[in-house]
Amino acid sequence: MNLRIRQVTQPVWEYVNQPIFDRQSVWKPGQFWYVYKINLLERCWQKESTSQSHFSQ
Repeated sequence: MNLRIRQVTQPVWEYVNQPIFDRQSVWKPGQFWYVYKINLLERCWQKESTSQSHFSQ
């Protein structure tokens, strides 16, 4: 349950706390959600996975 709440509140928190005069700020909620999902996917791909080494032994 706590994970589900965090998954919802994290994007909302990032949307509300965008820099006001930054060119990369996205003010349309639908467009922000699209950009947020892309950035999240990129962060997941760049994250180093330690659990993979457990299965390769």
